[in-house]
Amino acid sequence: MRSAGPRGFSVIELLVAFTVLSILMTILLAAVPSVTSTWIESERRIETYQRARGALELLTRELTPAVVDTRMQFIVLPGEELLGAGALNVASLSPALFWMAPLGEGGELRCVGYYLFRDEEKGFFRLKRVYIEPDNPDGYFPRLVNLGNTRDLSMRTDPVTARWFLDNLDLRAFDEQDPDNDAVVVSTAADGVVAFWVQCYDLLGNPVPWLSEVRNHPSSDLIYNSAAFFQMATTTPFESGETTEFLRLSKQVMKANRVPAEIEISIVTIDTALLARDREIPPMDSLLVDGKLDMDGSVQLYLQNLEDAGIRGAEVFTTRVKLVNGT
Repeated sequence: MRSAGPRGFSVIELLVAFTVLSILMTILLAAVPSVTSTWIESERRIETYQRARGALELLTRELTPAVVDTRMQFIVLPGEELLGAGALNVASLSPALFWMAPLGEGGELRCVGYYLFRDEEKGFFRLKRVYIEPDNPDGYFPRLVNLGNTRDLSMRTDPVTARWFLDNLDLRAFDEQDPDNDAVVVSTAADGVVAFWVQCYDLLGNPVPWLSEVRNHPSSDLIYNSAAFFQMATTTPFESGETTEFLRLSKQVMKANRVPAEIEISIVTIDTALLARDREIPPMDSLLVDGKLDMDGSVQLYLQNLEDAGIRGAEVFTTRVKLVNGT
């Protein structure tokens, strides 16, 4: 009599098992690319997020102690004006921001600037940073004094232009592409930035009108200029109801020499995966209401333009900076 040992699998059972295993493996392999793609996209989004937040944090630290006096200037200008100073691929209709701050060792002044860079052919959309030390050998640092000629008019801040900053710059200052160029003072603060807005506020927390939109002042293309002719209300609005009033040029009028009390900055970012899809990125624009920037409206309009272009997943980052010397 044969002993009753363990019974093996039949051929049919093995075939069924192999079939089920094959189905499971097929499902698993089909899911791997999707999971991998999702993971890579998440990593890119996180990287873009971290760079954007890091750039705004750096900008905030450098902007907070901004200073002006009769020899120095603080300006927000149309980015296109940088083209005449040698900047490359400045995004149209975007602003640029330049100021002086005691950021060096022992409180030494530094010249700082930010602007939007856009090279559609290469797919580069970047927030750029300008940083100039006073001992710059190429003369890019704005001159604060001329001991040989105290009446040197070229050193005076201008109530309608940004030449105090821009006259010192040239193509080499902005040319990062040349590896032999040791004069460059520009670096990338954040990649994937497709829009950039700057809004200045007065002492009572109201948006300051764009200088270019003001009638009661000498004509200017600038957005904000510390050396313009204006005054800010301190506790209550002026009789006109405004909290910042601009003044016509006269023998009695004086430059304000004042930085904004606060500045709000918004940027819109797109991760590298979206930029690589070769979609046309719409240009940014600024909505103005009574000569003042409508920040929220501008951002929402741009997000809608991105949606209309088939671009989804854009991120908006906003920060509001209180300037120590603006209050």
